[in-house]
Amino acid sequence: MANGPTHSLVAAVTVGTYLGWSEKHCGEQSAKPIAGAVLAGGLTKLPDILEPARHPHHRQFFHSLAFAGLLGWGASKVYEWQPEHPVDKAIRFVLLVGAASYMVHLALDACTSKSLPLLGKI
Repeated sequence: MANGPTHSLVAAVTVGTYLGWSEKHCGEQSAKPIAGAVLAGGLTKLPDILEPARHPHHRQFFHSLAFAGLLGWGASKVYEWQPEHPVDKAIRFVLLVGAASYMVHLALDACTSKSLPLLGKI
């Protein structure tokens, strides 16, 4: 069963590896893969901050398939955004890494016996 450290490790490796591959594919080189990995490792805890695991049935709306769909839709809109200003570029980066790490958390939770609810309680 995936716990907090597992969520952090998987999110960091997944996001960092993707960013490294993406840069290599585009012929670029920066600190984004490392920064993204560190950021993803921390942001993957967000679902459990919103809905703390204090009891076995803590998975509600923010741990649901419906929220995953909304998050995916929002991430696609952020991905399409092409900012010009460096601050806006940094905000876009954080939002995309945050969405990816949140989705990694949900994917790991979906692989447990409790899985994810369709909608949860709102």
